[in-house]
Amino acid sequence: MEAVRQVIDSSLLDGIISLPRDFQNTQVEIFVFKAKEEPSLPQFTISEIDAMLKGSLTESIVGVIPDDGTALEEYRTERLGKYESFN
Repeated sequence: MEAVRQVIDSSLLDGIISLPRDFQNTQVEIFVFKAKEEPSLPQFTISEIDAMLKGSLTESIVGVIPDDGTALEEYRTERLGKYESFN
């Protein structure tokens, strides 16, 4: 990767970047690298994002607990028993 290195007076950077007080009125070393070009990201409308989120949310929770006919009260009793014996 190609780079440029230069020692300059920090006053040349006034108004370009903020420097800590210790760097002001002194010589500073700067390095310049070519910025990486970021690929452009696809643009979505709010309704498209909403539809994607709803779809993925629905897909992620469907089938998490299989319906084997067990009543919620039975699950509750089972879990409470496990939590009580945890200590």
